Amino acid sequence: MRKTWVSIVLAGVVAAGSLVGLGVMSNGKSAEAASKPSFTDIDGHWAESSIETAVQAGVLNGYPDGSFKPNNTITRAELLKVMAMTFKIEVAAVGSNWYAPYQTALSKAGIYLDGDYPGNLNNPTTRNEMAKLAVRGEYTEYRGKKLSAAELMFRAVNKGILSRSGTKAETINTEGTTTRAEAAVLVTRLLKLANGGKLTVDQGASSAAEIAWHRHNMITMFNQNDLVKLPYSVDISKKYNVTIDKLIILDPADTKGYYAEYLKGASYYSADTSLKPRDNYVFAFKLIGKNLVSDGSSQYVNDSFMMYTDDNTGSSIRLEDRYIYHDGTLVERNGLFINDKEFVFRKPDTQAHNYNFALVPKTYIKNQIKQYGAFPVHLEKFNVASGKESQIYLTDVKDAWGH
Repeated sequence: MRKTWVSIVLAGVVAAGSLVGLGVMSNGKSAEAASKPSFTDIDGHWAESSIETAVQAGVLNGYPDGSFKPNNTITRAELLKVMAMTFKIEVAAVGSNWYAPYQTALSKAGIYLDGDYPGNLNNPTTRNEMAKLAVRGEYTEYRGKKLSAAELMFRAVNKGILSRSGTKAETINTEGTTTRAEAAVLVTRLLKLANGGKLTVDQGASSAAEIAWHRHNMITMFNQNDLVKLPYSVDISKKYNVTIDKLIILDPADTKGYYAEYLKGASYYSADTSLKPRDNYVFAFKLIGKNLVSDGSSQYVNDSFMMYTDDNTGSSIRLEDRYIYHDGTLVERNGLFINDKEFVFRKPDTQAHNYNFALVPKTYIKNQIKQYGAFPVHLEKFNVASGKESQIYLTDVKDAWGH
């Protein structure tokens, strides 16, 4: 069967002739690619340059009335065609409907898998669905793999293909619909990679996507993925168990990073008083305590363990007062918080929520990585005699005390 390049006409699910198709020459470039496109509705738009780049590349186009309609959503079917064109996937010019050749071609390439788009392909595509095709298309090691939507979103953000959708790092908006302007930005970034360029990674958004995927951001921060699977449960004593629900590593120097607003106004207590807050990382362990007895004894949840860092043990932070709760409850709350109440063991199997914070110098982490090949996350149980029984390692790599 003869295969050919098919021009990108995103008109398959809208009124015929509502978009202008760009003729594609035998070399795969649009006949209009050399000229700068002119639309009536993109002047000053945040994605103006990306729209121009994607149109000049022959991947996207405008409407007969001279508009581009950057804020209109793009459908799943349309995105299939956009991705096939962007990755230069050979498409057979046959099919039961206009988008079938692109769906088939992407399926054969391992970029589109069964179940990627459940339901109607004429529905607007989400950012998660966009991430699936973009990651598999750009990185051959992910082709044909049925990875979770959360992992594919992280891979997309961690590679710089996608970034935050709002002012805060955690606003990734995975289920939000995708506009034509956002599709143009995606195409532009993928074309940059194809031409040997490098993308800027939104570290805060990468942390947010990684935490949403598997509850920690060690890959984003240290390119390290040997952490135990979270949530991770451990008995601190015969009376008390704690589950480490999340490990969030924050950089005080990154004012636009993940959960950055919760560090504003915090007090820093470093064993090395010469260090500034920006010289450290904050390790925030989200904890869920559970009592194993009901004898009236007690435990401060945020004193379940200490993070071992040689001479820097004991360094920590105190959040601003508005994030410290004195209401007598130990409940789950938004963001970073401290529940300033002792956990009294009165009713069996009661849960209590809190955070444990450790302040770790960046130079210390750098030296540990140099010495051990990765950073050992070493915890010591609180009020337990030092030794093997007191140690908790969340990473496969261990320091000298764990060998």
